[in-house]
Amino acid sequence: MIDIFKKGQEAQTTDTPQACQQQAPTKNQEVAIIIEDPTQTQMNGIEDLTATLENLKQEESNLLNQKQRLQNISEQLRLRTVEEIEKTKVRITSLKSEIPELKHQCEAFTKALGIPLLNSSD
Repeated sequence: MIDIFKKGQEAQTTDTPQACQQQAPTKNQEVAIIIEDPTQTQMNGIEDLTATLENLKQEESNLLNQKQRLQNISEQLRLRTVEEIEKTKVRITSLKSEIPELKHQCEAFTKALGIPLLNSSD
C-alpha cells in the first residue's frame, strides 16, 4: 500500500516539473521579453501617430469635399428657386392683366345677348 502511495507521489512529482517546463519560458525567451528595443517601440509609436494623422487628414479632406458639393447643390437649388419665383411672378402679372380683359369681353357678350352676367366675381 505504501508502494502505491509512493508511485502516486512519484507520478505527481514527475508530472509537475514537466508541466512547469512546458509552461515556463526559457531563459532566452525571458531575455527577449524583458529587453525591448526602445527605438523600435518609439518607431512604432511614430508610425501609429503618422498613420492616425494621415487618416484624420483624409477624413477631413473627404468631409470638405462633401461640404463643397453640398454647398454647390444648395446654391444651384437656390438659383432655381429664385428663377421659379420670377417665372411665377411673371405668370401672375400676366393673369392679372388677362382677367380684366376677359371680364370686359364677358360683359360685352352679355350686353349683346341681353342676358345678365352670371357669377361675376372680382
